[in-house]
Amino acid sequence: MNSTATNLDRYWFLDSVAGWRALFLEGLEPTSPDGNLVLDALPGSATLLLDPTLQATEFKCPSALCGDGGGNLFVVDAALNLVKRIDLERASVRTLPEIGGKGATPRELYEPRGIAVLPNGAVVVSDTGNHHLKIFSPQLGALLQDWGAFDALGQPRHGTGRMMFRFPWSVAIGGCQNVYVVDRGNRRVQKIRADGVWEDEFSAKDWASPTRLAIGPNGLIAVVDAGANAVTVIGSGFSQVLFGVDKPRSVAIDPQERVFVGDGDGLMHLFVPDPNTLHSYELAGTGMTGFDGGIIDLAWDNKKGLLAIVAETSNAQQRLWQINPNGAPVHTGTFISQPLDSKFPNCQWHRVLLNASVPAGTSIQIDSFTAEAPLDRPAQITEPLFNQWKLCVKAGNQNPDCLVQSGPGRYLWLRLTFNSNGLVSPELRSLKVFYPRVSYLQYLPAVYQEDEKSRPFLERFLSIFQTEFDGIDRKIDRIWQLFNPGSIPAKDLNWLASWLAFVVDPTWKESKLRSMLKKAFQAQCLRGTVAGLVQAIQDYVGVQAVVVEHFQLRQVPVLPGDAAVDGSSGDSVVAAATGSRQYGIRLWGANFYKRLQVGASSQIGDFQLISDPAPDVETATWDAHQFTVLFLASPYGSGNVEQQISQLVEREKPVHTQAYICPLLPRFRIGVQSTIGTDSVVGGISYLVLNQLATLGYDSILGCSKEELQLRQNGIAPHPRVGLSTQLS
Repeated sequence: MNSTATNLDRYWFLDSVAGWRALFLEGLEPTSPDGNLVLDALPGSATLLLDPTLQATEFKCPSALCGDGGGNLFVVDAALNLVKRIDLERASVRTLPEIGGKGATPRELYEPRGIAVLPNGAVVVSDTGNHHLKIFSPQLGALLQDWGAFDALGQPRHGTGRMMFRFPWSVAIGGCQNVYVVDRGNRRVQKIRADGVWEDEFSAKDWASPTRLAIGPNGLIAVVDAGANAVTVIGSGFSQVLFGVDKPRSVAIDPQERVFVGDGDGLMHLFVPDPNTLHSYELAGTGMTGFDGGIIDLAWDNKKGLLAIVAETSNAQQRLWQINPNGAPVHTGTFISQPLDSKFPNCQWHRVLLNASVPAGTSIQIDSFTAEAPLDRPAQITEPLFNQWKLCVKAGNQNPDCLVQSGPGRYLWLRLTFNSNGLVSPELRSLKVFYPRVSYLQYLPAVYQEDEKSRPFLERFLSIFQTEFDGIDRKIDRIWQLFNPGSIPAKDLNWLASWLAFVVDPTWKESKLRSMLKKAFQAQCLRGTVAGLVQAIQDYVGVQAVVVEHFQLRQVPVLPGDAAVDGSSGDSVVAAATGSRQYGIRLWGANFYKRLQVGASSQIGDFQLISDPAPDVETATWDAHQFTVLFLASPYGSGNVEQQISQLVEREKPVHTQAYICPLLPRFRIGVQSTIGTDSVVGGISYLVLNQLATLGYDSILGCSKEELQLRQNGIAPHPRVGLSTQLS
């Protein structure tokens, strides 16, 4: 092996299995389940949830929505003062007639702005215009709870006390069936049990006009303050204001505790937990939805993703939309590796090879940094002011590779910068870092290495050819894998089979084909034999067959003494003794080969003048080239199997032989198929199928039903029976 090939054996390999050895990750995430590195996904790519005509017919001003976790979406309409239920699978809309209607009575609504569904199916509606909150039963729509203040005449009014509201807006359900209500006018959030027991309230001193909230896992709460243009995340032991959103209007939380914020311009902002700081959220990016308008409400559905109500500015409508939570990648992301140790002082690292997909309009930039010892402060390399990186390449092609541009050093750090086009992301599957550098320059005369300025250029120039030749060397070194059924790539299995002239069944799975190729040499040694034919039928057709050679069917006589000749028939007969009894066994007859016999055949045309085979071996050669293939078959599908076996036998048998194919049906037919253990199977009776299996008296039996048998056992005959229940006159 030459020195260049030896260099190929020394490399660092990073992937999801070996480990990415990441020192710093920003804007990147390992995709599941393969673990490749891609840019973080942002919400985007919005589509209408329902047909535009259906939406225009059913809704006038949808103001809030929520899912019940069972495939239904509930929407409250502030203009119609009604509640609608949408079957997300069927895309059908149904109005709940028991709830709503404009008014101030307990069952009526006035400009509702919030809706939620309890785990038992009860519907919670914030009756904003009446300053009340109401809960209706899931089946009949009965009014279960009505929270809020009343005046002296029993009319609803606003209030500031517990379970009193001033323009209650959004509503959400938390753990233990607790109802959280955004009390907008009182700038607070009240927590009330579903059975009407007040639990708690909380607020922030800088809240101006809270409108929307969302409840996530582990009690996480997010509140939108439209008056202060702020979003507050409240969790166990912490509270944080999210920055980076202008004009927030709605919020939702997914099962991974990611916070989605919709703004007044139709943009979706994604906040994720900061991996470096406990109880802290950071802005992952802003996604483009494709519509122009404010996102006034959001809901998370485990199947549909983000569901939104959008106040569209182009047509002055409020409609329902579906937003892909992973519809677009962030614009950029950075990966910085931990120091990779070569174990060599002053090691000149060779090159970096990426196994990556880089779609058009995207790129991966590779930078390197080397040092003779680890840094005293490892975080220093992740700081923006760290300016010792050397650009290796900014590639926009598939599987990019480049030379390491940094100088000698035992340790190497790599920085990969992913850039997207806003639609798709580059994807990194693995990377290899080769070391130390072995260049073709060392094989040139020393004069080509003396100049300090031209030597690096010449080294890089020669590396272009070296990279190509290294790939050829790798293919040669690994060519043995192409001739091993266990290691050859799946796409090359048919190519390997062609080397062996091996017939491949296109219906075989990959594992089956590898197994067949593994035993192809043994099968070739048995080809043309009984064992080989039986195995081939099993492998290709999946049927266990039996091959009977016709010479094995002859009776072998035992000669106790002189042979007796039956002259009357012209046949040769021997007498065999069994105890005191003798019987004759015919060895051959005059019609066997029709040889000329003196005194026996004298008519021209009735005899043959042949000398081969010799008369004493005639019986051994008669039908010796014939055989029968027996296999168990169903009476309904034996034709197709028989055809497959016939084609296979014709391909695999010796060319001079003659084959008969005999399917063994589950019948015992005297005189047709009646040798137990050889060509008959005693089994169940198949049902009569007209025009397919319907030969009466041969392979079909007509009988009566089980009900009639029971009647006959009781002496009752439902049908007339001659001689028993009927007399002919």
